[in-house]
Amino acid sequence: MRKLLLTIPAAMLLAAPAMSEEKPRLTEKQQIMLDKRLEGRTAGEPKSCIGRNDQRNMTVISDDILLFSSSRNAKTIYVNKPYGGCHNADRNILVYRRSSAALCRGEIVQLVDNLSGMTMGSCAFGDFVPYTKDAN
Repeated sequence: MRKLLLTIPAAMLLAAPAMSEEKPRLTEKQQIMLDKRLEGRTAGEPKSCIGRNDQRNMTVISDDILLFSSSRNAKTIYVNKPYGGCHNADRNILVYRRSSAALCRGEIVQLVDNLSGMTMGSCAFGDFVPYTKDAN
């Protein structure tokens, strides 16, 4: 029985990267917002961490897609797909505590209700995929 209890969490960890590869289902409005933000940009190789400057502006597209950048008109926007999604991220404040200035894959984010201040859940960041403006 003890071996079974240890293998279940291990199987969940192994399945998490596969879950993040699934294409998220977006509403028409969410898809338009994502397309607008990524228009004229090309995807790069995923990064496991982003620096403090690239965390200044976060946009919640859906429970499955978060965008990070240094500003609204930043040259590079990072797309993050939290493992298993981040349910109601658009209705709550995301609070993350870390030991370094970098924000990295696997870090846990707590969702805190705007009004009550109560923790409403948590989620874990996936890879950060950079989308950089194409040279004109």
